[in-house]
Amino acid sequence: MKFDPEIIRSIQQSVFRWIRLSFPIVFAIFFILYFRIFVIQFYLISGTSMMPSYKESDWVLVKKWGFPAQVGPWVLYILEPDVDRFDVLVLDGIGAELSLKRVVGLPGDFFRFSEGRILINDSSLEEPFLNSGYKTQAPSASILPVIGVSGNIGIGDSGRIPPGYVLVLGDNREFSTDSRNYGLIPFKKLRGKVITSF
Repeated sequence: MKFDPEIIRSIQQSVFRWIRLSFPIVFAIFFILYFRIFVIQFYLISGTSMMPSYKESDWVLVKKWGFPAQVGPWVLYILEPDVDRFDVLVLDGIGAELSLKRVVGLPGDFFRFSEGRILINDSSLEEPFLNSGYKTQAPSASILPVIGVSGNIGIGDSGRIPPGYVLVLGDNREFSTDSRNYGLIPFKKLRGKVITSF
């Protein structure tokens, strides 16, 4: 059985034309997805746990480069993220939700909740981002329930933070679900660092 060379040439030209026209669209989609998953992303805040620093319906711009990336059911995690005390991070919260919390304790730190404050390495922290008069209740005194979350390490009123984990708290200390409720957060659950908000 023989094929007409003109028909074959016409099909080839149609295929090449389709590839040429679709390549920029496919490349743009790939670039946008890559940028959103691995580099930078906007998030809309829902909830009041980070007030007064971040209010409900604020937008935050989050740097994701250098943090573990969630791609479907997989977490791509090569290097430990560079995290400093008081960084505000997007992280895996309870279930499928993402949370916005502030890093208070770093790996190796000894923490202790005492008299409405948190002490790190037996020193009281200067936390100008908190509302005046707000108290940081200990986990044992929290009115919010303790929740077991897979991969997190539950805490008591004092302890040492192991390597690869951080202690996070909401700025709205009296109305925040955070490490006091769901434990220390592993680095592999950190999704990015807030750059700015608006």
